[in-house]
Amino acid sequence: MKIPLQVYFFAGGLRAIARFLLQSKEPHIFGSIEAIVDTGSPATILGMPDIKRMRVSQIQLKNLESRKEPMAYGGGQIKTKILQEAKLKFGEDFMEKNKLKLIFNPAKKEAYFESSE
Repeated sequence: MKIPLQVYFFAGGLRAIARFLLQSKEPHIFGSIEAIVDTGSPATILGMPDIKRMRVSQIQLKNLESRKEPMAYGGGQIKTKILQEAKLKFGEDFMEKNKLKLIFNPAKKEAYFESSE
């Protein structure tokens, strides 16, 4: 089984991009997100374009808990807010639970998750 991903130039290089659904009760969010597939990242980071598109207000953002330390991202540091009860359609440990491996071939602009069974 293969789950195709998009590959395009973003943040200084070719990246594997997944599309998924995000749902959060506080602030109220339900929407489609495109995210860089980073198998070493402990967090999913939403960009301001996604937040604006889902109409999350500045007041709602202000009320979210902030991280104590900035997170490393793309060779730099960024400040983040935490969505405590957010659910991703992929779910927790998506690749491990589904026994998937990430195949990424930037030369062919090809990326996908593949079943290891």
